[in-house]
Order: sequence, then C-alpha cells, then structure tokens
Amino acid sequence: MKRVCALCVPMLCLLASASLPSQEPAASIELPSRPFQIKNTWIVGGVGNWDYLTADPRAERLYIAHGRAVQVVDVKSGALVGEISGLADAHSVVLDDTGEFGYVSDGRGSKVVVFDRRSLQTTATIADVPNPRALVFEPQTRLLFAVRTNPAPTPPAQPRRPRTSPRPNVRPQPPSEPPSDPNASSSVTVIDTQTLKVIGQILLDGALGFAQADSRGQIFINVTDRNQILSLDAQSVADLLHKKPDDGAAHPNPAPPPAPDPAATDKASIPGITLDWTQGHRAGNIRSFSTAPGCTSPKSLAIDNAHQRLFAACGNMKLVVLNSDNGDSVATLPIGSGVEAIGYDPGRGLIYAANGAADGSLTIIQQDVTDTYSVIQTLPTRQRARTLAVNPDTGQVYLVTDLLGVDLTQSAGSGPVRTDPVNGSFQVLVVSN
Repeated sequence: MKRVCALCVPMLCLLASASLPSQEPAASIELPSRPFQIKNTWIVGGVGNWDYLTADPRAERLYIAHGRAVQVVDVKSGALVGEISGLADAHSVVLDDTGEFGYVSDGRGSKVVVFDRRSLQTTATIADVPNPRALVFEPQTRLLFAVRTNPAPTPPAQPRRPRTSPRPNVRPQPPSEPPSDPNASSSVTVIDTQTLKVIGQILLDGALGFAQADSRGQIFINVTDRNQILSLDAQSVADLLHKKPDDGAAHPNPAPPPAPDPAATDKASIPGITLDWTQGHRAGNIRSFSTAPGCTSPKSLAIDNAHQRLFAACGNMKLVVLNSDNGDSVATLPIGSGVEAIGYDPGRGLIYAANGAADGSLTIIQQDVTDTYSVIQTLPTRQRARTLAVNPDTGQVYLVTDLLGVDLTQSAGSGPVRTDPVNGSFQVLVVSN
C-alpha cells in the first residue's frame, strides 16, 4: 500500500502541472476548487458554417447562427425547438430589451431579418444593409448598428489539416496576420427599430470586426487590421441621422456609398444620410483606442459595464483589458491560439475566450477585483469550437462545433487525407463547474 501511495503522489503532481497554461508561470495560476468541464453535449444537426451565438436567459433559449438558418435550442433540455429560416448566410443574432423581437444579420442576403421571439416567425425584412455581420442593439436610442467589412469575411470553417505529433515543450505560436491595407474601408448601417427603416450609414477606415454596446450609449467596434477599437456615441449618431434635409446639416461630410460587394444580392444604394468618418473627416464624432503592443488583430469584445472595462481577445494569443473611458491599458493575459469569441459573466467575475479556430480550448480568467485578473484554467474543448455564449443566470457557457471524418471509400492518392464535416454531427458543448 505504501508503494502504491508513493507512486500516486508524483502522478498527481504531473497531472496538475499539465493543466496549467504554458504561457504563464505556475505561481500566478490559481486553479478553481471546482474545475470547469464539458458537462453536456447536445446534438442539434444542421449544415453549413456557423458564426455567433446568443443566449436568452429569460426565455431559456440559445440562438445559433448556422448556415442558412438560426437554430433555437432549449437550454433546459438541449432540444432543438425551432429555427428561423429563409436566410442566405446567418451571422449574428441580437435581442431587444422588451422580450418581443430579435434581429438576424444575413451577410450574403444583404439584409437584417426581424423575428418574433415567441413564435420565431419572421415579422419584417430590412433590405439595403450591405453584407452585415456583427449587430448591436442600443436600447437608449433604439438604433440597430449593422457592421460590414469590405471585403466580405471568408467562411471561417475550413477542412482540418492532417494531425501531426507536437514537439515536446514547444509553445504554440499565434497565426500570422495579414498586413494592414491602407485602403481598406468598412461601413456601419444604422437602422431605426421603431420604423424598421435604414436611416443612414457611417463610413470608417479599416476592416471592422465584432461590436458591442455598453450601458451608457457607447458603441465599440474592433478594427482588426489596425489594432484599434473605435468608440461611437449612439445619441450623437441618432441626432445627425435624424436631421431634416432643409436644416443645412443633413449630409455632414457627404460621401458616396462604398463599392457594392460582389456577394451581395441587393446592390441598391443605401438610403438616408451618409456620414464619412474615415480618416480626415472624423472631427469629434468618434474616438479610437489602440490595443497595441499587447494586442494585435483584436478579434472579439466583451464589456464590464459596472467598472467601465473592455476585454479584447487578440490574434497574438493575448487578452487585453482597457479602460472604456480613455482606452488606457489595464492588464494583459495569455489565451490560446485561434480565438474568435469571448464572453463575460458579470455576476461571477469570469471571462471566457474560445480558442477553437486553432488549439481547441477555452481560457477561463477570474476577475478578482476591478483590476486584478488571473488565468484560472485552460479547458480542452474541441477544434472549431470557436464561438460562445454565456448564460449569466446559470453560469453555463455554450460552444458549438462539429465532427470531422474521412471518407474511406475515396482514395487519398499521394496528397494529405481530406477531412469533411460528418452529417448530423453539429453540436452544442455545455461547460460549467
């Protein structure tokens, strides 16, 4: 018995050390008393690429932008309870603050679809929204901001390369980022949710990415190729876009709309007022915060409204914490390679980074007090589990992925083995502790 115990001790030490992230010394990591794990897997099926997830704690539902539909999952049972169909390429879902309506960005359809959250029926379609991806509903102005990147983002899901054995003690390297294009431009289409009409657009420099709104009327948008976060005041935007044509200020900084996207199905000109806030036209209408040098290629955003903090997950395997008032850097923490989305649970003070586009992990960061942060766990998930949603009521985290397989009836020849998604394998991973 003594010999068995003596062998168990070093084995336990090895297991504990293996769970620690390699980017930080062990002394700075405090493992939770109840580690997070994948508690459930819900098979929901469906085909096509997927993008963002949205949790609705009030209705106990999870919305998944998946290919040509939005799948709706009951988070109590894990069952698929319905879907919003008729889309060309669903990207994201946002919910209003009344509990009545939701909005879906349809990239290739160049539209935003409005649906009833009780019946899941489409109630309206807003056209003239070029290639929308990220959506933000701002409750004070009741405006919807649809973020478009030019050129259009490529589908993120790609066949997996053949797996090779990693070399021991080699730290994973962040993927290389494309150089900044000085001529890159994007636009944000602004929609009045009371009239369900496009009231204008904002032209901006760079390749725009994810966007979020805080509780004080500010809209924050990642500029992925310039290591920046832009801050727009929603009320200022509303005031400018609601001016009448005869008041002498209807078209501040007029500019032609951006070139139409070849993938767009509706190439009509954008109605309403165009605000040209590209470099040289910004004046005092917009602020920009730099995420460099700690963060390059900011991928996703989350907000701590109580303490005015921005969390930006970056392509160089870092997460930065910024002051949302002035952009000052507060902290920098290590995360995994291939991050695409992050989430924040304000009641528990936890930040989650989904690193599914590369190493297939979930980095969990504890916010001890306002400006004290530490990585408490790196949970292996699955490759391609790259977007997530947090349920602040239950503390559960939802990720989605699928399984890849090899068709053994086809000859691979002399090239690498091709892997493809397995039909019906699309699933939700439920993480909790």
